[in-house]
Amino acid sequence: MAELTVPSTAPRIGPLNMWKKVFFAFTLIVGLALFIFFIDRFGGFEKALQAVAEVGWTGVIGFILLASGTLVFPGLGWWILMRSDGMKVSLWTTLKANFMGFPVNFIAPSMYLGAEPLKTFYVAHATGETKRKILATIVVSKFQEMGALLITMVIAAAIGIGKIHFPEKQKGLVASALTTVFVLLTLFGIAVYGFVTNRQPTVKVINWLARFTKKKFGRWRRRLARLRTRAEEMEHLIHVAFTKRWKTFVVAQAVTTLSALSVMVRPWVFFYFCHRHEAVSFEQLSAIYIMTNLINMLPHTPGALGVMEGGVGFLFRELGVGGPGDAGAYQMVGRTADIVLILFGAWLIFHYNLQAVAKRIAQGKEKIGVHETEGADEEAAKTTSA
Repeated sequence: MAELTVPSTAPRIGPLNMWKKVFFAFTLIVGLALFIFFIDRFGGFEKALQAVAEVGWTGVIGFILLASGTLVFPGLGWWILMRSDGMKVSLWTTLKANFMGFPVNFIAPSMYLGAEPLKTFYVAHATGETKRKILATIVVSKFQEMGALLITMVIAAAIGIGKIHFPEKQKGLVASALTTVFVLLTLFGIAVYGFVTNRQPTVKVINWLARFTKKKFGRWRRRLARLRTRAEEMEHLIHVAFTKRWKTFVVAQAVTTLSALSVMVRPWVFFYFCHRHEAVSFEQLSAIYIMTNLINMLPHTPGALGVMEGGVGFLFRELGVGGPGDAGAYQMVGRTADIVLILFGAWLIFHYNLQAVAKRIAQGKEKIGVHETEGADEEAAKTTSA
């Protein structure tokens, strides 16, 4: 059965919703303006299009396949986690969920977490599994993605700093980038330690909020009490995934790390297929990898439109990678891959009648947390299949 039955909800119209739409439109316009500006500055559109033509269809298709690796490899790791937890979910169902999440994350990026409600909803209705179990494996999978990115970024930083001579005026920027990487890695390590040792960080935060609202906000305190129970159950499931099935965790982590490597080798593939067959050194690949991931991790325009073009153009020039127009061509090929993945993900969303859910998620109206993983729709999920 292709379609899923999605409960309809009345549209919420108000000042907050209106400002979200205005903000999205503004950031999209800014992103397009920056895209045009930077492509024109780093060689111009004519040279960029010539460079794309030199890469050819083989290079473009190879680039698209590499771009899909950021969805396929984490999806495979997530599927391994779910299967180890006894969930009867197929690999194709898992990959479809990841592909459906891409257009949502592109429109409403938030550390790649924006589409998780859609993925949870789809897999729960396709398999009959509870949302709480699915969400627990998603959290572990996201930790694996972040771990793969941060660890490979630290290794890339060590290689780049050791072999690349940055101009004096750029050393402050390099130091800021390295500081950001190590701060993120430290926070990631603290979070993993909390889950592995079962310190229950989420429960402790909820307890602190409950003490803060002790004398007031009685209704919120009751909600926090219910949330605490759900969070405790969720953290137990995450703790088990980290510890009791650690061998499976290691396998899933190894597979997920291939996603980071598929990002790192993209410039090498691009220049390999161009007519010059230019070689990009590993230290140059490392520097580009760090910069692109830092841009994707921070708030930006939809899909980092314009921001990524500026960063890539600046870094290509500073590192001496390619010639005039190559930075713009590289980003044009990358945007072509984005469009292909967006269209495929959107087709899946419409094919399974999930456009209403995807729209609510993109607008920030549909969120799934530990307090929303029980209820009548859990029973509905057990009787609905895709």
